[in-house]
Amino acid sequence: MTMRTSGRTEHEASAGHADSATINSLEQVRDILCGAQLRELARRLSHTDAQVAAQAEELRIEARRRLDVLEAHVCREIEALSASIEAQRTSSAGALGNVARESREALGLLDQRVQRLEDLVARTLRELRQQLLDQSKSFLDETRRTRSELAAMLERELAAMWTDSDDAAAPDTPAREGAPESERYQKTERRSDEAA
Repeated sequence: MTMRTSGRTEHEASAGHADSATINSLEQVRDILCGAQLRELARRLSHTDAQVAAQAEELRIEARRRLDVLEAHVCREIEALSASIEAQRTSSAGALGNVARESREALGLLDQRVQRLEDLVARTLRELRQQLLDQSKSFLDETRRTRSELAAMLERELAAMWTDSDDAAAPDTPAREGAPESERYQKTERRSDEAA
């Protein structure tokens, strides 16, 4: 059994030598047939690789440069936009402050006008009440005076009528008999004045 194993190993080793010799001879044939073309191809591939690497580096540098330019532009635009927003905010705050101040001033003026109007209304009402009171007093005085005049005139007319009727009825009777009627009328007049 050991012999068989060692024999197999030797056979495999010799087969391996034969394979490697075949491979070597194939490579030699390949080198003879295509060696120059393969070397030229390898040289071209190496040159192409170098060009691709150089172009890739250039593209990377150009992309980085463009990104830097774009970043700088975006930063400038953001700063300009921030400055514009800040200016607008400041302007709006100033305008709002002006509006608030003007509103306070307008409210103050309106307050003063309302106060003046209230004072004017109160003064006008006082004057109107005073005028009404004066006119009422004047009217009452005029009414009393007119009533007194009417009462005096009525008394004179009644006295004249009594005198005429007494003279016509009895010439010897004193003219004083119409006096009680006149006194009665004056008492009635006083009562109506007191009631007024």
